[in-house]
Amino acid sequence: MWTEGLGVCFVRGLSEDEVVRRLGADPARCPRKALDDAPFDPADYDVSLRYVGVLGVDGVPGGCVITQNGYMPSDDAVLKAISAGTAAYGVYFNPKGGTFGTLARDGEVVESEEIGLWPHESDPAAFWTFRFWQRKHAFPHGADIMAYACAAAGLSIHDGRDAAGLHSPRRWVELPPRLRR
Repeated sequence: MWTEGLGVCFVRGLSEDEVVRRLGADPARCPRKALDDAPFDPADYDVSLRYVGVLGVDGVPGGCVITQNGYMPSDDAVLKAISAGTAAYGVYFNPKGGTFGTLARDGEVVESEEIGLWPHESDPAAFWTFRFWQRKHAFPHGADIMAYACAAAGLSIHDGRDAAGLHSPRRWVELPPRLRR
């Protein structure tokens, strides 16, 4: 799994249509398409930051994953827009260094953190559960951080390969100006 530069957000309990609406788009105008058929040029980084992919995921209780080759799935404005009445956790694998996560609940950001570091006494209990520093090669790179992000949003997904990768078709949503940087 390639994570460098990847932005992912897990949203608990919302359908694809509801996430698309909360992102300011009409679900009827956002059909599922592969990245090669997306309504933007993936090689144009500035333009591609205006779009996020939305994909429903099965699990407990189920929900959606938002993906992008960029940081917008972990942006405060996006998280506030989608988390009303639920929880969402966005993570960005910064290619310049560090992995950063943000948790939003009920339309408010409640925590921002750098994740995947060596442990400190003050770290949340979940850091100890996922033990980022001990699982170097036991599973694909970034899988422990994805599991942590999913759990932080309150989801349990059985198979996250399609969710986290950009290879599966998803609904490409153009973010309105109020949700862009």
